Amino acid sequence: MKKYLFALLQSTRVLNLVSWLNRRKVTILSYHSIIEGDQPAHADPYKQHLPLRLFRQHLDYLQSTCKVISLSEFLRAKRENLRLPDHSVVLTFEDGFEDFYTVAARQFAERKLPASVFVITDRAYGHLPPNGESFLSWQQVQELALSGIEIGSHTCSHPRLPDIPLEEVKKELADSRSAILDHLKVDHVPLSYPHGCTSEPISLLAKSLGYSCAITTTLGPNGRDADVFALTRTTIASDDDLATFAARVSGLTWWISTFKATLFGAEVPNESEPEHSRPYSRLRTESYDCADS
Repeated sequence: MKKYLFALLQSTRVLNLVSWLNRRKVTILSYHSIIEGDQPAHADPYKQHLPLRLFRQHLDYLQSTCKVISLSEFLRAKRENLRLPDHSVVLTFEDGFEDFYTVAARQFAERKLPASVFVITDRAYGHLPPNGESFLSWQQVQELALSGIEIGSHTCSHPRLPDIPLEEVKKELADSRSAILDHLKVDHVPLSYPHGCTSEPISLLAKSLGYSCAITTTLGPNGRDADVFALTRTTIASDDDLATFAARVSGLTWWISTFKATLFGAEVPNESEPEHSRPYSRLRTESYDCADS
């Protein structure tokens, strides 16, 4: 049902109006995995593995309607109080699945688009037990960095940071950042909080350790006053057709979430990330996601 509604709003150009109203905010789009072929993965209960056919449609849409910028460009504009192009979008990938290297990176190279990938560094070392999925190796991470892909940290082992002692949080953040700096010739390392979870002490710790920014899973685009250590994002699910994707990029789905939260006296929901060290929980986007229809 939601897909049909989004398709109607797209065909009547309502989404164009919403996008124009949100044009000066920067949307950080969050993907997980891109798979070869045109069909969805047979077993994808967590909506992580987007078919390449759909991903190409997403990129075509972004190139025709938005300005895709790098995360570093966004942060530089924040530091120097520069105005970015209207409809600016940042492309990010969580977890460091190997298909970022084998499938997604080729699309960025062909289209000359910037992107960032956040790696779980213990996975790159092969230190965590196999869970049936393939993750980037350090050699692949190095090749990606040399091609212009920005590499960020998703910590060492992907714990829910507020649930562990602050000393363990410090080790997760510091060791992961050090591993990236040891393997790559980079000046800045961004962070994506595992599960999108943080707290004021954790955010302050990330800043003190030298991270350039940190991304949560709080819904929505980022305005001029956005805290760079509590950046918001928009997660893309594997069954997001073009109209649903356009609704997310425009900010419409964020508006709906905010309205519902205000109406029912609740906070704007966070998007939860899948688990890695134990069986995944369902990947949630907005509560009215098209999967519910």
